[in-house]
Formats: sequence, C-alpha cells, structure tokens
Amino acid sequence: MVNRRSLFLVLVLGAAITPLLAQDVPIPKGMKIGIQGEVRYAQGGRPAENVLVRLEAFSGGLVDQVRTDRTGKFSFLDIGQAIYRVTASIVGFRTVTQEVNLTTTPNEHLIFTLVPDKAGQENRIVPGADSIIDTKVPKEARDEYEKGRTALLNGTEPAKGIPHLESAVKIYPDFLQAQLLLGTAYFDMHQMDKAESALKRVLEIDPKTTQALFALGELYRTGKRYPEAEKALQQGLQWNDASWQGHLALGRLYLDTGNIAKAGAEIGRALQLKPDNPETYLFAGNVLLKANRAEEALQMFEQYLHLAPKGQYADETQKIVEKIKKVVPETKK
Repeated sequence: MVNRRSLFLVLVLGAAITPLLAQDVPIPKGMKIGIQGEVRYAQGGRPAENVLVRLEAFSGGLVDQVRTDRTGKFSFLDIGQAIYRVTASIVGFRTVTQEVNLTTTPNEHLIFTLVPDKAGQENRIVPGADSIIDTKVPKEARDEYEKGRTALLNGTEPAKGIPHLESAVKIYPDFLQAQLLLGTAYFDMHQMDKAESALKRVLEIDPKTTQALFALGELYRTGKRYPEAEKALQQGLQWNDASWQGHLALGRLYLDTGNIAKAGAEIGRALQLKPDNPETYLFAGNVLLKANRAEEALQMFEQYLHLAPKGQYADETQKIVEKIKKVVPETKK
C-alpha cells in the first residue's frame, strides 16, 4: 500500500509531455488522412470486440475514442496531419500503445495484440469470445445473449437489450456472462435492486469474478452503503490488485466518506497503474484540495485539461483552475 507521503510524490511528479516537432510533408489534395486497425487476443488470435481505443495527440490531449466492432476493427478518419498515440485497453489485459506519424504518410494500419495483465489473471469475461462461454449454455440462450449484447453495444436503445438477457438467464440461470451483462444493464437503467440481484448471482456462479465485485462496490457506493461497498471492492482487489478501475472506485469511496489518507493512497495507485486516464486526475485534485495542498491540486486539474481538453468536465475544471490561480501564486520554476 502506498503511504501518504509517497502518494503525493506520485501525484506531483506527473509531468506534461513535451511536444514533438516534425517537418510536415504535404499530403496530396483530396487524400483523406486516417488511422485504421484491428485488435486481437494473443491466445487464439480471436478478434477483440468492444475494446476501448483512444487517439491522443503526441503533445497531449484526447482527440477521439472509439470501441472495436465485432471483428475487432476500429478507425479514426479525417484527422489532422500530426503525430499521434493510439492506445487499446480492456479490463484484465495489458494496455498497449503505438505511435503513428501522419506527417509523412496519409494513413496507417495498426495491429494490437492483447495479453493478460498477469499470468493466470485472464479477464474472466471476454466480450464476443464465444469459445470461453460455458459449453453447457444452450444455443437458445446464446442467441438471446448475442441479441441483448448487440442492443446494449449499439447504445441507442439499451432498454431493448434487457429482455433478451433476461430470456438468456431464464433459459440457463448459470449463464455467467449474461448475468453479468444483465446486472450492469440494470445498473445503467437505475434498476438497483435488480442489478444487485444479478451481480450477486454472478458471484454465486464464480466468486472470483472481479467485474461483478467492482460493479457491486460501485452500486453500494452510489447507494451510500459504504461498508458493503468497501468489502466488495477490497475483495475484488484481492483477486486483481492490478485493476486501476478497482483502486479508483475504492479511492472514490474513501473520498466520499472523508478518509483522505486512504483515498489518496488508492487514487495514487490508480494513477500508477494507468497514468493516462483523465478522470483520475480530477479525483486526485479533490484529494489534494481536501489535504490543503492547493498547488499540487492545481497541477492535477491542469493535467486533466491537458489529457481531455474537450472532456465532459473540462469547462467546470477550467473554472476551478482559474479560482485556484487567484489565491495560489504560480509555482516557481
């Protein structure tokens, strides 16, 4: 566990990326500039569906993000002539990054291979990987699961996916993937009682399913059931201590309950595991503000704006930065 002093060192030492200058090469008029690629799992080479792929400027800042389709493919089209970082990530697997220089070529095709975080720590739920679904699952249940999952991934009318998932678990109650997806769908629709029931059913099937434990922890936290939330999140981290999402969720819990030292340790750990997640810097800034370390908090908020200049909380964060700058002198270089 990171102690309080080392936490603040971790938070403060996050330096901005120095822009890389390159001599642009003119791209022929009318030629579209873009990046395309595919993501596959190392074991068996299966296409990796629903993997988050982020496009960032090399000098910093999120440009766009997409999720891979059923064939594991993604694309960023009509983007500028610049140098980029492309990152692919999904829970339970190592985040992979490639740099792409579009100042000398109009387009690139990338191939990402995902390997587990640790030996023996494979993600228990691999979206779209039918080969790992329990062979006892009847075809009718599989079909309903696929219909429900497709509806949820489309994102337009997620409520339409729930009946299919309900049908899948009715046909086969031990269908772990369907129960887990159903629980998260209920959560997104704010049907908390049903979400809790489905997630608990997942843990009856397999108590080591960390996604269910983390989801339950977040469900309990939002319902201010803090002791239960802490227990679920800590148990999930026992099975997968390398989960930055788990550490961040536990840090948010401690922040909610006013335990600043523990909140700082967990959020600091989340930053160590995934230093390119913008939202973590917001929580780190809040921790530092509550610890009366306004200058360090300012750095965290500015780092969020650096990583996500058009992010969901960018406007609000900019206002906070301006307020802090009025009462805190600039850090001397």
